[in-house]
Parts: sequence; C-alpha cells; structure tokens
Amino acid sequence: MGQPVVLPKFELPGDRRHWAVKTAWIAGGLLLISVIGLVAAMVNHQTRQTQAHIAKAEAIAKVKAEAEGKVAMALAAVAAAKAEREAAVAAKKQNAEAMAAAATSTTGASATTAVNGKSAKASSGHRGRASRGGKGTKLASKSTGKPDASKTTSYRPDAIDDLLKKMK
Repeated sequence: MGQPVVLPKFELPGDRRHWAVKTAWIAGGLLLISVIGLVAAMVNHQTRQTQAHIAKAEAIAKVKAEAEGKVAMALAAVAAAKAEREAAVAAKKQNAEAMAAAATSTTGASATTAVNGKSAKASSGHRGRASRGGKGTKLASKSTGKPDASKTTSYRPDAIDDLLKKMK
C-alpha cells in the first residue's frame, strides 16, 4: 500500500461544445439577422410607397385647387363682363328713351297712342316673321300639305345593327 494510485484522466463530452452545435448557433444568428434586415427593408419600402402616394394625392389636390381657382376667376370675369354689358344696354336704353322724350317734346308729335288706357307704340309698318303670310315653319310639300319626305334624313342602320343581322 505504499504506492500511490494513479487514476486516468477522463475528458467528459460536456466540457466543450460540439462543433455542429456551434455551427447551428452561428447559422441561427445569421438567419435572425437576415430576417430582421428583410423586415426593415420591407417596412422602409412600404413607408416610401405611402409617402409617394400622399405626395401624389397632394399634387393632384394642388392642381385641382389651381384649376378651380382659374374657373372661379373666369366665372368672375364672365359675371363682370355680363354686368358691364347689361349696364351698357341699360345706358343705351336710357339714352334712347331720353332722346325719344326730347324728340316728342320738340316736335309735339306723340310716338305712342293710348289704347284701353295703356300706352303702346304706334305701328311702324314692320311685321314680324310669324305675321307674314305664305311660308310656315314646317316643311310641307306644295301639293299635299304633308311634310316633305325628301327633306327628312334617311335611316341608316348603325354598325351594331349590321353585326346583329350577321349574327342571325
């Protein structure tokens, strides 16, 4: 018993990781990093698309507002021109009435006659279109009094009617 007992050195497998486990951890980490990068790229792309859509909608709204402003300005110009034209017509009418009143007062002849207590202009000998005898507004044949068939447009079938006839 005097000799010391020498025990062999045992290396247990749990002391160090196996190389396949290390490789799996590295592959998993790289996969996680790539998924995070892909998601970040997708979110960035979606954000840019949304911003582009909003910018396009704002540009359309701006153009539409400018067009509506131009239309409003054109309508205002038309209204102003119409008011100016009406004012000019009213001024001409007033001027004509003043000249007629001046003419009647200087000559002593009255241009109006009293009819049933109302004042009306005297006939100037000019008759309107409707009071002229002869031609009416309707096109009529001289012999029959019926509308003239030669003056009406003839019926010409459309392309759709032609296609329907071909299909039968």
